[in-house]
Amino acid sequence: MGQGACLTCTNARRSSGRLPRQTTARAQAQRPLDAPVGLSRLQTAALTTDIAELDHAIAELRNPPEAPTHE
Repeated sequence: MGQGACLTCTNARRSSGRLPRQTTARAQAQRPLDAPVGLSRLQTAALTTDIAELDHAIAELRNPPEAPTHE
């Protein structure tokens, strides 16, 4: 499964159990950007977008927003 699966799963942003998979997916997406082999602009844009989305999801899992209180 590629990193796309982590971005499209409906539970991906809700379960801390997904953190290892999302962290791995982010590292996998970063590798081609760090490689000396050139990527097309579209490939670079797609990977950069995936990384940004994964960074956001990972940050939410590490620091979940506080649940609203109903008073």
